[in-house]
Amino acid sequence: MMNLKPVFDPKTLSTSKIYLIDCVQYRYVRTDGSGKNSRYVFAPLPNQRKTSDISLNSTKLGIKCQVIEGIVYQPPKEQNVVQMGLL
Repeated sequence: MMNLKPVFDPKTLSTSKIYLIDCVQYRYVRTDGSGKNSRYVFAPLPNQRKTSDISLNSTKLGIKCQVIEGIVYQPPKEQNVVQMGLL
């Protein structure tokens, strides 16, 4: 079972945490704007039904966004492909 906690304080957003918004898992990307006009941008994790970024203001953040506790976002490792040429 997932342990979910609502996000009431935008200062607690972290790029290493996974967030559940409208039943889709997202990662926090960045904050656009400042002060009362701040928008918090989230990108869906791979293999989710949504594929585009969403942005929430601070009010919607407290209503829709929950952090999934105990799970850390790990970006996919870059795969270095080395081709050996046959001489």
